[in-house]
Amino acid sequence: MMSEKAPEEKNYFYYLNLARREYHIMLEKYPEIASLSPRELEVFSYLFSDKTLAEIAQELYITYSSVHFHCKNIYRKLDVTGRRQILIKYKDI
Repeated sequence: MMSEKAPEEKNYFYYLNLARREYHIMLEKYPEIASLSPRELEVFSYLFSDKTLAEIAQELYITYSSVHFHCKNIYRKLDVTGRRQILIKYKDI
């Protein structure tokens, strides 16, 4: 007799697959996001919050300089000049 998986496992895999699906949908609309490294993608997601770069650094356990460096790379890769343009260009994310 097979034992049923714990609800936590089902929820974890359900949400993992949901996140993957959403990421692929996002890539269809914004293929340039695929050029971001995993850490840049993480910083990118924080840019939609009201957190300062210092607060983002604290959340990610990295230095302010590292966040600033990642932001410069993100802006270059996404062809924007700053956080405000990211918010405008990717407002439906």
